Amino acid sequence: MGSPSLAYEVLIYLNSFYFGMFACCELGMGLLKAINLSYTGHTLAKDSVILVVVCILETVRIRMGRSGSLAERDWKVILSVFLTIPCFMGVSYILVLQAYKLRLEYLMCTLQLALYLTEIWYAIKFVFSLCRPVTYD
Repeated sequence: MGSPSLAYEVLIYLNSFYFGMFACCELGMGLLKAINLSYTGHTLAKDSVILVVVCILETVRIRMGRSGSLAERDWKVILSVFLTIPCFMGVSYILVLQAYKLRLEYLMCTLQLALYLTEIWYAIKFVFSLCRPVTYD
């Protein structure tokens, strides 16, 4: 894509739909695991809290990212880019450290992490494009 700002906005738009499906599936699988599997100690509570926090943070991140434009350098979009880090860490926890993992979770979390990495790539690319000297041809 030509403009990193446009690419980032398109990725945020796509991620808003994918994350809706991701959150519904993760919450459903979490409920299924809570009913059918035996957890020790506070593992179920920890896994559940992390999932709910990721859902809340990602929802806030997407809303802020879609409300502004990277080209405008609005504080909401910049905060949205920085909120990618805790969301990335939360999805990584679900992928790697969660007590019980399903194969569908591996697939969905990997796709979500790929979206995050692509969004971060285009956000960084946009920041570097701002640092280039202006040429008038």
